[in-house]
Amino acid sequence: MHMVRKISQSATPLAGPVLADIRDVAQSAGLIAEAMPDLPVLYGVLVDGIWNQYPTQGFLAAVGLGRQEFEELSPQDLAQMLDLDRVNRWASETERAGPLVFLADNGHQINRWLELHLARVGDVASANFYMLSDVDVEVRLEKENQKSMGRLDAQLRVLSSALDASPNGFAIWRAVRNPTGDIVSFTLVFMNEAGAAPTGTNPRHLVGGTIEDVLGRDQSEDLTRLFALALNEHSVQSKVVQIESPAGWVGAYLTEAVPFDEDQIIDSFRDVSEEQRERDRLNWLAQHDHLTGLPNRRNLEEILQQSLNHVRDTQAFVAFAFVDIDNFKEINDNHGHDVGDGLLKAFGQRMRLSLGESGIVARLAGDEFGVV
Repeated sequence: MHMVRKISQSATPLAGPVLADIRDVAQSAGLIAEAMPDLPVLYGVLVDGIWNQYPTQGFLAAVGLGRQEFEELSPQDLAQMLDLDRVNRWASETERAGPLVFLADNGHQINRWLELHLARVGDVASANFYMLSDVDVEVRLEKENQKSMGRLDAQLRVLSSALDASPNGFAIWRAVRNPTGDIVSFTLVFMNEAGAAPTGTNPRHLVGGTIEDVLGRDQSEDLTRLFALALNEHSVQSKVVQIESPAGWVGAYLTEAVPFDEDQIIDSFRDVSEEQRERDRLNWLAQHDHLTGLPNRRNLEEILQQSLNHVRDTQAFVAFAFVDIDNFKEINDNHGHDVGDGLLKAFGQRMRLSLGESGIVARLAGDEFGVV
């Protein structure tokens, strides 16, 4: 074997126990090659200055050579020209960190990745044993995996950039479970810049923290329940969550939790505080008189219905009174509508204060009021 002879040129003749040991190794290598023909491995053992090679049928099939063809070659002959110098340098090193993987070429356009191990048996200066195995499938799978991981990393970078450019918040949370499998918390895996903006903190500094750390202990309970529900029911869950947290999250957030495996959810959220306030304002206007701030006719009808339902269930009593202001038109005509409006507000306020918690005053229209 040309390559291994170069490694062993300085070796001295073996004698005594060492020679017996290496002959035992050669015999064992031959037996293994015969006993495990499908294993794609070649063994080489240096005995009396001659390299004995023991290829399995699996190795010969892998490199596409017949036994007679192989006898005329060495592992060095299998190495591609581009890898030849690297193989020789590695073989000449006195200390090798591990095996060498190189691309072989049998001259028939069959390229295979091989892994070479060199070892010393006994107290000798140079290698006197080698093992060459076909690792083509493993190496190619690893290279494809690296390519896939590279593509995935690139896609994640693009996705992360896109998410950072979004005005909405995005986060990935991983469930934390107790020994019985119940979800007790969540850990932040990813958050974009828009999501972390309310805290004034770089999202990278938040990653790895628990939901209690990120939102505040008292404020995280609603989201923990929402995320757990999404995972347990394998369905998208949406909710407006009100957060008033010292961690920086203040306001109403429309949150959508999307499960994407057994323990992780994607959380998309946006601050809807202004929308919530405007919605609340419109709802309030729809239920109240804009001048006095008292419940309006529509609201009064609902209040009366609830009161009637209550008395039916409890056998209690409810009273309703209709009240108006005498000669109110003359006040408007003689003193103007501003004075009239002031009187309406003062009148409604006095009735509300006089009733306290025991009743409700509503403005029906003009100078007409209802009292429950």
